[in-house]
Amino acid sequence: MNAPKMSRKQAKILWDSLSSEQKAQFNEMYRKLTNGELTLNHVGIDDNEQIQRIVLEPKEKPSIPDKPFYQHFK
Repeated sequence: MNAPKMSRKQAKILWDSLSSEQKAQFNEMYRKLTNGELTLNHVGIDDNEQIQRIVLEPKEKPSIPDKPFYQHFK
């Protein structure tokens, strides 16, 4: 499967459709992502390989242990 892509034209249309508050939130999120404060957790795409959802998590957020005995180790 190929990585989902967005053309420059699609990106421009999306950016122009955002409110000034959404643009400010995006800029803050992008700053945190490039500074290594966030980690990309999941990208949801549809059948046409269009990005539907991007999940970013703080790097400092404790993860959910996948094994019950992990809770005994910090």
